[in-house]
Amino acid sequence: MKSRILVVDDQEAFARQIKRRLEKEGHRVEVSTDGKDALRVLEEERFNMVISDLKIPHMNGLELLITVRGKYPDTAFIVMTAYGSIETAVDAMKKGASDYITKPFPPEELVLIVRNVLEKQSLVDEIRVLRKEVEERYSFGNIIGKNPKMQEVYDLISDVADTDATVLIRGETGTGKELVAKSVHFNSRRRDKTFVSLNCGALPETLLESELFGYEKGAFTGALKQKIGKFEYADSGTLFLDEVSDLSPATQVKLLRVLQEKFIERVGGNGQIPVDVRIIAATNKNLEEEVAQGRFREDLYYRLNVVPLRLPSLRERKEDIPLLAKHFLLKYAQMLHRDITVISQEVLTEMMAYDWPGNVRQLENLIERAIIMAKGDAITHIDLSDDPRKKAKTVEPLPEDLPFKRAKEQLIKEYEKVYFVKLLQRCKGSITESSKASHLDMKTLQRKMKEYGLNKGDFKNRE
Repeated sequence: MKSRILVVDDQEAFARQIKRRLEKEGHRVEVSTDGKDALRVLEEERFNMVISDLKIPHMNGLELLITVRGKYPDTAFIVMTAYGSIETAVDAMKKGASDYITKPFPPEELVLIVRNVLEKQSLVDEIRVLRKEVEERYSFGNIIGKNPKMQEVYDLISDVADTDATVLIRGETGTGKELVAKSVHFNSRRRDKTFVSLNCGALPETLLESELFGYEKGAFTGALKQKIGKFEYADSGTLFLDEVSDLSPATQVKLLRVLQEKFIERVGGNGQIPVDVRIIAATNKNLEEEVAQGRFREDLYYRLNVVPLRLPSLRERKEDIPLLAKHFLLKYAQMLHRDITVISQEVLTEMMAYDWPGNVRQLENLIERAIIMAKGDAITHIDLSDDPRKKAKTVEPLPEDLPFKRAKEQLIKEYEKVYFVKLLQRCKGSITESSKASHLDMKTLQRKMKEYGLNKGDFKNRE
């Protein structure tokens, strides 16, 4: 790791000896023989490190250390001290020195100390950059919107973030529920701990239980070694359960127990493992209706719904569309290395008139696609035709000259397509619910969906 280093010692020959040795390591090194000159050099150029003797003219090493730490907090400081002055060196460490070395010392010892301090400094810098990136990405500022309903969301995040209260985020698919969950976590006192996310609707029941609670070796066929679950990974941090309404009744019971007792049991295990986890849950379904229909436990509902937070759909805050569009334009133009900074007024007008069934996520995807397809330096066209609900077309009259058998087959196909689209809309994309309502097994239902190009995710956009 090559750096700029300033060596300060009133014995110039000794300082230059250090300079030559450190330059062999690839560092760029300057020399000063007193404190005032050292400060002058530091004002003219940035240094990664200062190595200074404690006894130097015009300003002693401790005074120089305090000044450097105050004016240049990112600059590391190593103290050189004579044998017998260890107490002074310890005092220097308390005042912010990175390390110290006792004279006389072999050059290799200083090289090793410099290397260790620079590596530690690099790690601290990396953590600072990552933390800044996390704070910027998940700060309230990245949840964009001036609509009053969004202002209420900001206020609620601010109120609830630094508590351990369970939060239930409601909203249509694509409104940014996970982004809000991360904002709650990264603005809380758990911000330095782990944030773990799990989509409860994306896994079958048996696999979901293993993902949540983990399992012991030999718990079932294929369990060749112990697996740590999401609850253990999230210990001291936050666990985000997306699509929590899709949990099976058995898993709901186990989740309720964890919320009440604050411990888990791995699948196939007998030991109780204590966990300290904040739960943030999300759903795009009407949980009250799910409770009324007996599909979701009422006691679990009340455990999760301690702080309800509802995200408005994009249709409810259309004044935010230009802000969001500009944000995504800057993001993807930079990411895709395109010099596009303008969205035409015609496109903005078209977007403001659109219904946005996929909400902010759909807007983001369409802006990215528009940047890719743009021919000039502006977005002058956007494709708003990809609306899954438009697949539910009415059956067109069949030509009279078709043979009866072909006409019948075509009519059946048209009817089937409309039927399955309407079914998925009614069941909000749930394969399980659609299977029950249609009295078709899930394999047949999925085959029909594939045949007609239907994706369950396109229909999970209404509460």
